[in-house]
Amino acid sequence: MLGLTAAAEAAGTPLTPERQAWLEGVWSGVSADVSADKLCSKIAPPAGATALSIEFLRSGGVIYASDGSEDATRGRIIDAFEENGVVSLTVGDDVFRLRPDSDNIMSRVRSSASLGGDVDTMVFKRCSKPADRSAIAVDDNGLKYLASDLPGDEAFFMDERLAAKTGDRCAVNETQYLFFALIGPSEFRLSRWNSFAIGDKLAAKIPVKLPLDPIADWAIETVRAEAGKYVFRMRDYDNAKAVPETIHVEVKPNGIAIPEWKRTYVRCTGFQSRS
Repeated sequence: MLGLTAAAEAAGTPLTPERQAWLEGVWSGVSADVSADKLCSKIAPPAGATALSIEFLRSGGVIYASDGSEDATRGRIIDAFEENGVVSLTVGDDVFRLRPDSDNIMSRVRSSASLGGDVDTMVFKRCSKPADRSAIAVDDNGLKYLASDLPGDEAFFMDERLAAKTGDRCAVNETQYLFFALIGPSEFRLSRWNSFAIGDKLAAKIPVKLPLDPIADWAIETVRAEAGKYVFRMRDYDNAKAVPETIHVEVKPNGIAIPEWKRTYVRCTGFQSRS
């Protein structure tokens, strides 16, 4: 249950599970005075469109909002209530006041003292409903340990061959790592990426003598616990017809092991600051 301040409780009522479920998914929004015809277009979306993702079921409430600038909002929803048909979601210093208008349309509103009421500032269209999170059969402790997209630790896993040998093993610039996106709402993904330092060297055609695996992205289809391991069924992220593969992720005291890849990884935190 989301913790609500006394002021929030006085202002409105906590969100029902039905309202939380209605809000979940991926939305795209533009200024209220801009045409919203192509809001969900992947080819020619309106300039300055804001992507808004909302999830409640596994996280208790998280938002990610970005208009393509560096001022993205990402974090846990700390207050959530509804009053007079307007939902208020607080993330850090940001408050999203959203009015559901139809099944797949909502408006962002602001209070106007001069007009004596709310004024529409943006219109949002639902571009995708939340994925089936029952496919990720991982308990809360497992999510906290593995997931990069859960506010808190924001875990990622550094290839142990490329981690520091002593001290803070994550304090390495030239490395390669895995991250697991397991919360949603729209997708579940496992990725193996190079750090920025290695990426910059490769782009400049500067030799890198470290043992690197190919960078890759996989769409996770299911995860389940079995015999003390997590069993991931996944496929190539960009090819829906690709043959799925299965890996087993073994949780270790300070990281994970993937026997199929003959690799071990050190658990690090703060993924969003590296991505």
